[in-house]
Parts: sequence; C-alpha cells; structure tokens
Amino acid sequence: MKVDNTDTINMVKNHIRTLNVIDDRVLNVLKKVQRNLFVPDIYKSFAHIDISIPIEEEHMLMPSVEAKLLQALNIKSHENVLVIGSGTGYLSSCVSMLAKRVFSIDINKRLADLSESNSKHDYLKNNMIFKHMDILDDLSIIKKYDVIILTSSIANSSIISNNMSDNSRSFIFLGDDDAPIKTGIVFQKLKESGSLIEQVLETNVKALIK
Repeated sequence: MKVDNTDTINMVKNHIRTLNVIDDRVLNVLKKVQRNLFVPDIYKSFAHIDISIPIEEEHMLMPSVEAKLLQALNIKSHENVLVIGSGTGYLSSCVSMLAKRVFSIDINKRLADLSESNSKHDYLKNNMIFKHMDILDDLSIIKKYDVIILTSSIANSSIISNNMSDNSRSFIFLGDDDAPIKTGIVFQKLKESGSLIEQVLETNVKALIK
C-alpha cells in the first residue's frame, strides 16, 4: 500500500529546514521515511508536529531533535551504528538510510518488537537488527560500533565514552535524572585517550533506565 508522505515532506521543508538543518542527505532521508507510520494510532494526527509523542511509558524524540542529531553525527555509508532505545523504530529507520548497518536495542520488549515490525517497509533498507536488551547488561558491545546513539539521558557520559573504540563517536543526552532540560552532545573518541565534545542542542528526554 502506498502511503501519502506529503505531510512528512512539508514538515521537513517548512519546519526542519528553518532550524539550520541543511545537510541534504539528512533532509532527503527525513522526507523519505514516513513518520506517520511509526506513530501510535491515537497520535497519528500529531505525527508531523514538533512534539514528543508518548509511546507507552516512554516518548519519541521530537522531529527537530532527531534532525539535529542526524546532522551532527554526519553518519557515513560505511559505518555501523548502535541505537540504544529503539522506541518505535523511526530514528533507526532514518539512520539505516545513511549507514551500512544498524543494531537497535530497547529494554522494553514490546517496543523492540514494535520497532522491528514498523521497519518492514519496501522503501527502507534491509540493514537493521532489533533486539530486546538492556545496554547496562553488556556495555562491551559499544566498542563494536563506529557511531552510538543514546536516546535517553545519563548523568555521566563515561558510561558510554569509557566503552567506545578509538575514532568512534556518540550522541549522548547529558543531565541529572531529574533535570528538566538535558544537553545533547556529540562525543568523539580519539586515539591515545583524546576526545572532542560538541554541544548540539538542549531538550527534555527521560533518563536511562537503570
């Protein structure tokens, strides 16, 4: 069944571009991945509004946050990406259009299963694996990936950064668990214990479940 993605395209052209998201690769992906297919039925009419949509006890990231995140990471076609917190699968599906492979996990089994189901569309790349998993049970897998995306927040970036391989980078939301606003950063790990940190945005996301 062909789905009209006019609203998705208009969201990108009329809102996302105005937020200084100018990377054509990112914009084209956001136009192609039909966001309304990943939003719970009760919120379909809000799929293209820049709000954080509830999904069970969690929330989807706002479209503007996802767009800025993707632009800041500058994901390459040869890179393998780990997404921690698959949600409904929307962000992972966007990442899949930019990366070589995507491994997406969620501590909530229902969401992990939903993400896998939502990602099965003919226009999407068949390069995603979804798994029900708590990242805190095996932080060592982080080292296997070029890019890591954490969709919830942590108070200390070392949970991720200490487990990254050289020349990898991650997007992390930083802030105390009860802080109303978190800071989204790109953390790039260099050789010989060096690192670069770029502050990208501020928003409100839930803390990583421990």
